[in-house]
Amino acid sequence: MATQQQRKAKARARHEAYVARQRSKTDKRRRRRVIGAAVAGVALVMAGGWFLWWTTSDDAAVQADFTYDQAGNTLPAGAPAELVLDTDQGPITIALDTKRAPNNSNSLAFLAGQGYFDNTACHRLTTDALYVLQCGDRAGTGTPGYTTADENLPQADQTGLATYPRGSVAMAEPSGGEAGSQFFLVYKDTQLPPDYTIVGQMTQGIDVVQKVAAGGVSPDSPNPTDGPPAKPIAITAARVQQETPTS
Repeated sequence: MATQQQRKAKARARHEAYVARQRSKTDKRRRRRVIGAAVAGVALVMAGGWFLWWTTSDDAAVQADFTYDQAGNTLPAGAPAELVLDTDQGPITIALDTKRAPNNSNSLAFLAGQGYFDNTACHRLTTDALYVLQCGDRAGTGTPGYTTADENLPQADQTGLATYPRGSVAMAEPSGGEAGSQFFLVYKDTQLPPDYTIVGQMTQGIDVVQKVAAGGVSPDSPNPTDGPPAKPIAITAARVQQETPTS
């Protein structure tokens, strides 16, 4: 019987092989330039898991070189707060976990207040093994000028993976502790390495995400299960609703 370490090693090898294939397809896509300037990206992988990280085209209309010092005190400590995403497919409301993920909650709230997410596309949909819609990249770099540390990481099981439940919202990042502005909306239970901060839960609008997911990935994508959504969705405006903690 295989040991836990052997099972993890096999899972890691399968994941790395999968993403290596995706990277090759992405390189071919870039050469063919079959995807327009609106959405372009590359998926990478780290040992033991997937990178949930794509970058899109530049947009100089909004500053993209903030510091976390500017973001860090956006929300009252521990106070309930909701991030509301108005999209052209319907509103999505996210209850931010300000107690267990205060830094990342503050970051999203700050960026929303700066208009960072306004008029941006949710640029990536995955429909096989990973069931997420990814949003939040405006500057074309994947970061707003700073990164935030990991918080509120889920517990791994014996395979080394963790379940990100339907409705959860987590921070995308290229490696541990480097979350920026990108986040992903989980529309069906998904297993991933326990490396992505769970920053909140969708309390409204999961039907919006599911509607986009039901449309599948754009036929222009070389990967039929990972790429721009065939049914485009854009965040038209983002705002925070918050309550002042009672004494």
